[in-house]
Amino acid sequence: MSRRAPPPSPDRPRGFTLIAALMMLIVITIIGLAMMRSVGLQGRMAGNMREKGRAFEAAQAALQYAEWWLAQGNNANAVAASCSGAQSTPQICGNALSNPSALPWASSYAYSPPYMNIAANGGSQTFYQAPQLYIQYLGLNAGGNGVLYQLTTLGYGGNANSVVVLQSTYTLYSGVSNLGK
Repeated sequence: MSRRAPPPSPDRPRGFTLIAALMMLIVITIIGLAMMRSVGLQGRMAGNMREKGRAFEAAQAALQYAEWWLAQGNNANAVAASCSGAQSTPQICGNALSNPSALPWASSYAYSPPYMNIAANGGSQTFYQAPQLYIQYLGLNAGGNGVLYQLTTLGYGGNANSVVVLQSTYTLYSGVSNLGK
């Protein structure tokens, strides 16, 4: 006597577990892909923030150097002629930058801070290009006891796309002031 399996009843679900498992697998795969894309985007954003910070620090170093250079008494010829070409030493210019949006600047001084590694291919340990500075003579301040300069600096991070331009108005006082007495 052989026993035969009873025929399946029409009310009993068949294959539902397989379909549910496949649907869950698809949902988990989509979530995983979205997370991987998000992690890659966050990594690029963190890298861009690092390069922006490095470019800012390079421009800030050039700005501080320009202030130090002026304070050393290098402003004897305060009203300088028009600056148009590359400068081998910092100069005080009587004109503004001709085209500040065209990078790198044609008429500026390339400041190379000590311990700054410069390489055209950039990278995490090097800077794309040396920071640049431009010093423009603006005239005497309102009190007549100091000379005004506009300092403009340009700093690069590790690549040509990470650029920061800083601008500052600097007053170099003559050491004599009217106290109104």
